[in-house]
Amino acid sequence: MDTQQLKLLAGLVRSLLQPSHPSLNHGQALDLIAALPGLRNWPEVIAFPDRVAATELDTTSTGRLVFRLKKRCAVDMTPQELLTALSPPGVVVPRSAPHIWPTGPTPGVYLTTSQDAINALLEAYEDATDGALIYAERAGSQWGSSIDLGEYGLWSSGLDRVPSGTLLIVGPLELDQQSWNDTADRLEMACNHALTSGHRIAVLLDTPTPETLHEDVRLMVMSRPNHTDEETALVGVVTEDGELEPRTPFARPWPTIELVSTPATTDTVPPPLLHPLRAALAERMSGVLLFGSGEIKDHSGIELVAASLALTEHCGPAARIMPRHRSTPSKDWDVPEAIRQLPFLPSIESAYAQGYRRLIYNPGYTRAEQLIEYGKDALLISGWYGSEVSQVFMGSARHGGMKEEESLLSRIIAIASTVTITTSDGETVVADLFVANGQDVGALKKFKEVDEFLVAHRLLRWEEELAHLLDTGAVTSDAVKEAFPRSHGIGTFLDERAKLKKTAETT
Repeated sequence: MDTQQLKLLAGLVRSLLQPSHPSLNHGQALDLIAALPGLRNWPEVIAFPDRVAATELDTTSTGRLVFRLKKRCAVDMTPQELLTALSPPGVVVPRSAPHIWPTGPTPGVYLTTSQDAINALLEAYEDATDGALIYAERAGSQWGSSIDLGEYGLWSSGLDRVPSGTLLIVGPLELDQQSWNDTADRLEMACNHALTSGHRIAVLLDTPTPETLHEDVRLMVMSRPNHTDEETALVGVVTEDGELEPRTPFARPWPTIELVSTPATTDTVPPPLLHPLRAALAERMSGVLLFGSGEIKDHSGIELVAASLALTEHCGPAARIMPRHRSTPSKDWDVPEAIRQLPFLPSIESAYAQGYRRLIYNPGYTRAEQLIEYGKDALLISGWYGSEVSQVFMGSARHGGMKEEESLLSRIIAIASTVTITTSDGETVVADLFVANGQDVGALKKFKEVDEFLVAHRLLRWEEELAHLLDTGAVTSDAVKEAFPRSHGIGTFLDERAKLKKTAETT
């Protein structure tokens, strides 16, 4: 390259900036274009002709100009985009070889579930590049030549200035319902870095279904808002030997669902609940089904959830969703056998994409917007703590509740809760039940309005059942208080009964 070529390129830059910077003059454009040979201004271009002569128009030189344009003119472009803009019309601009390890693997995103594979890759990369720097999250930050990506991770602004072909280590990332969106955002950003900067990015993931990891990752990237072609950066895997190996095709068809008859029965459903639930579910293929229990435990309402499988076989294959990664994973399996036998998948999105249409989820780690969206075509079933239907609903809608003009209540098929109370001769169950029957719920926008609606439209009311038990002497007030430890209404209920009893005695 010579100074005349730089002058022509300065004119192109000036034209490129004209819409946003109409006052940019020729001298300023010359100072900007001096970034291509790595010089500060045009006088230095004149002073160092050898430096100019050694300059080539590639992503390395345009990377320097990109930085200067962003700093001085607030113009944000990638080195590849600027290279295309400065190249002659009609010329197809090939991607240049990576600056780091130019003969190495194709830049892109590579996946693994093994920390040992990441460790082997770090060693192989160091040998191949003679100790080039690595930018890493926790999965690779222990390596001697690693620079910790820190709090901002892949969003660190300095990554835009890292030489192409550099190795980035991301993770560990978790695939579960709680982490699904955050992990998807980070995978999308990894793809963007691979496409725009030509980096090699190794991602360590933790998933309950490693056999469908690549399909899940592709689904995550393609489901991001404003998606374009980011998934084209998904290249392959990190082998146990530390090699970045292409996988063709990267994602394959989902495995065929094997239909297995469920051992679930309705034995655990109290008789007053069984008939209305069976009737409500007979004609419904989709929606949200909520169960609650007054017992405070890790899987509240899970017995009713398991029993619902026997009432919903017509809705399609069933799967259970992993809510989060526990420090004690064994607790995920402290559930009825009918639920233990179901596939344990990382998210509602993944299960739905594979063809499952009955999805058992945990509302504590699921956004209401997801229930509204997937409740259109699938049956979503959950258990939660709650001694009354409004308490169960509020717990299920804790992460949002409205999407445009649709509310979670519009997807509800039924809400049922049970409370077990100690009696003089054993135990008895008090039930609360709401069944949707086409009521107009579009005008209900506040939680107070929803609460009042649910209370007013119940088919079974715990107050009536409890009053009968108290009147007959089957249960005591102390037993009732113990069975409803977190109910705001139980104190008021018992106080009102005491007042009525006192009034009756005085008259």
